Amino acid sequence: PHDAAGEAAGEGVVVKATTLDQVMYPLVLKRGRTRTTPPPIEIQKAEDAINAEGATASKTYRLVPSKSALRAAAETGTELRRGDVPLYLAERLAFAGSSGPRVPLFLERSDAIESYRRLRASGGNKLPEEPSVKTTTLSEELYSMEKGTRPGVSQLAFYARQDDLVRADELMGN
Repeated sequence: PHDAAGEAAGEGVVVKATTLDQVMYPLVLKRGRTRTTPPPIEIQKAEDAINAEGATASKTYRLVPSKSALRAAAETGTELRRGDVPLYLAERLAFAGSSGPRVPLFLERSDAIESYRRLRASGGNKLPEEPSVKTTTLSEELYSMEKGTRPGVSQLAFYARQDDLVRADELMGN
C-alpha cells in the first residue's frame, strides 16, 4: 500500500501513484521512454532529468514491494534483487478477457490464493482445494518477455491489491 511504500522507501522519499508502463523502462531501468503521450508531468520531469544527466544519471527510481510481499517471497525462497518485486501465479487460474484468457500475476501471494478460492467457490469445484502458487519476479518476467522465452505473453496481466487501486485512484484525482 501507499503508506507502506513510503515507509519502506525511507525518510524524505516522495511516493506517488502511477502505472508500471509509465515508469519501468524510462525511470527504473533508464532505457526508452514512456509510451503515454503526453506523459504525466512528474514522469516528464523525471525523464528530462535523466536525459540531461545521460547514462550517469544519479537519481534512482525503484519499485518497492509491500512488507507482506517480501515476507511471502522469503517464505518461498524467492531471491529478490534490490528494487525487484515478487509476483505470484496461481496455477489453473485465468480470467476471461476480450481477446482470450488473461493469466493474472499478483503482487501479493494472498491475493492469488483468494482469487483462486473465489473461482473454485463459484463453480470451479473440480479444481484442487488448495492452489499451487508459483513465485517469480517482475525482472524475471520482463526479461523473459524481452527475450521471447515467455509463452503466452499477451495473456499475462498484472493485478494490484484492490485497496491500492482505490488509493491510487484517489491520488490521481479520478
